[in-house]
Amino acid sequence: MKFLTFLTIVIGYFVYLTYKPYLLDIAIASLMAIAFGKVSMIIGKKIKNKYLSSALVTLIFAVLIFGPILYFVITAGKFISHIDIEDVKNIILKAQALLEYFPDFVANKIHEYISPDNIAQLYNTIAPILGALTAKSAVFIRDAFLIVIFFFFATLYGKEIMGFFKKVIPLEDSQLEKLFFGTSEVMSVVFYSTVFTAILEGLLFGVIAKVYGFNFVFFTIMYAFSSLIPVVGGVIMWGPVSLYMYSMGNTTGAVVVAVYSVVMISVIADTFIKPVIIEFVKKTFDADTELNSLLIFFSIVAGLSSFGLWGIIIGPAVTAMFVSILRFYEKI
Repeated sequence: MKFLTFLTIVIGYFVYLTYKPYLLDIAIASLMAIAFGKVSMIIGKKIKNKYLSSALVTLIFAVLIFGPILYFVITAGKFISHIDIEDVKNIILKAQALLEYFPDFVANKIHEYISPDNIAQLYNTIAPILGALTAKSAVFIRDAFLIVIFFFFATLYGKEIMGFFKKVIPLEDSQLEKLFFGTSEVMSVVFYSTVFTAILEGLLFGVIAKVYGFNFVFFTIMYAFSSLIPVVGGVIMWGPVSLYMYSMGNTTGAVVVAVYSVVMISVIADTFIKPVIIEFVKKTFDADTELNSLLIFFSIVAGLSSFGLWGIIIGPAVTAMFVSILRFYEKI
């Protein structure tokens, strides 16, 4: 028995070294497979062939998560490659009039950093960063492909994996199932409520962007992603858009976009409609769980700081699993 334990540790170490570059992708795929657990069950009841049902769930996952991301990366790359430094200088010159409304010490400091003389230097500093982001985009697309593959196999062999854990984990089958489905419920509510809220807010911003002649799809996706970032969120989108419109002489449009974004999206959608979405998701998935919005907020912040963009998934997922385990201990 001691030899078997020693052999397991040694082989496990070499397995870790072999799959180390893919552990994050495997973890994300596994967590998302848990979040899609009930969706897989519903589709599995409709489609008896497990390969077809798993492929359909994977397709839904890929389109829902990576479709918008890939569109964003490709479109943003094209946009960045066509930036003209002279256009940036003109926008900065016209936008500096706004500094009159700031306190002098703030206005002077901002003017020091965004003066036309510093724009070229700033551009030369940002250019290598943009190059690095382009390289990381290629890595991101590779990771996205691997996550979809791992997700498919996690969904396909979910029952077999569950059966294995039933054998090796020292818990009764009923207790293990409660732990698994409790985790799946919490993760599903966190994940789907976050996604649906981001889509709603993105669509709301896309509408006002379309009214003023911007690309509806692009700005919908960009705002949806930016809304996932706590605190600053949508300001990352409506701030530059309003500034651009103001610099182009459309002061009324700039004010309308800013007010609309704050009132319609930040206040009405995020404060009043988001709780309705959470309740809808809970009823849809028959989830008996209470979510703490502050906990979700910190889980996203922690996830972003630790894992980058993937932290939006990993942070809430890991937190949801941990909370589910704690609640499981309450029941036993």
